[in-house]
Amino acid sequence: MRAYGLSSRTLTVLAAAVLGACTSTAMQGTSNVPSARNQHERSALQPKFLHEFQLPSGAYPGSIVKGADGAMWFGTYPYYTNHPPTHLGIGRITTRGSQKYFLFGKGVYNIAEGADGKVWFTNPYSKPYSYGSITTHGTVQQYDMPGSIGYSPESMVSDPHKHLWFTVPYGFFDIVEISTDGKIVASFKVQNGTANKVGYGATGRIWFDAIANPSQVGLITLRGGQHEGAIGGPNFIPGPMALGPDGRMWLCLGTDIAAVTRSLKVSLYSLPSNGNAADVTAGPDGNMWVTDSGNSAIVRVTTSGAITEYKTPTPSMIPDAIAVGPDRNIWFTEIQQQTDASKIGVLRP
Repeated sequence: MRAYGLSSRTLTVLAAAVLGACTSTAMQGTSNVPSARNQHERSALQPKFLHEFQLPSGAYPGSIVKGADGAMWFGTYPYYTNHPPTHLGIGRITTRGSQKYFLFGKGVYNIAEGADGKVWFTNPYSKPYSYGSITTHGTVQQYDMPGSIGYSPESMVSDPHKHLWFTVPYGFFDIVEISTDGKIVASFKVQNGTANKVGYGATGRIWFDAIANPSQVGLITLRGGQHEGAIGGPNFIPGPMALGPDGRMWLCLGTDIAAVTRSLKVSLYSLPSNGNAADVTAGPDGNMWVTDSGNSAIVRVTTSGAITEYKTPTPSMIPDAIAVGPDRNIWFTEIQQQTDASKIGVLRP
């Protein structure tokens, strides 16, 4: 979904601070489910913010994933406010905060850790619109979007079979499956509305949510069929999703987090103080972790729905993407709208 040359990620981050309204995830699988021993080891520790790594002026971070090299990789995008965007492309940050940038195009919308060891991305910002990959050594390969599909690739997720999936909101087809050689394997049109975000489920199914009235959630079956239904609750634009340790798919829905079973039964959990759920990931502690862009907070949600809010160390930040790092900590991107200061935060769950 794009307007005035900006993607829905840019529009959502801007809107979050002004209106307090709703915005890959890397592949989420059963490996995210912590063992009982790990849960016990971490239970004695209270969540604690460890770092907020400052990024260069004009480097605005979007999505973030763990790379195959043990570092975190993040996309940068053209966030137009007080300072012009710089460092457009993809950044790499080590667990100690050392940064490196690979510059190309006008930034990327979403990134995903591929099963081939590369970081994959979507580009809806510069023509020709494209999707592509970057190796851990910085070699970039891009593939032009065919006009028969649509023109603006956005949300992306990887499956363990070396295929990637991305959405093309309002395209002729709005979910596309590709192989790691860049070839399109299949394309899908959702039954109601237009697909916005995608996620990977433990049973091998690809999940999606859709902009519609009412908002929809669904999945693509192993044989290519679709199962889709209404999310319920307030009709926000549905956002990113992640598989939980309870087998449910958890997705952002404005002031709520929705947890959805395979039969599409939805449970809604409200964020504190009418927050704004921007992204979600499954933590190593057996809980879900959410960025709240409306309240400058990282929120822990247990699988039973108990919610705890942790304010970011720097006030008035807009947290966005979130992921688990190789150090088993929670990593997140954030921007301060008043100053355009950009940071990558680290929280020990």
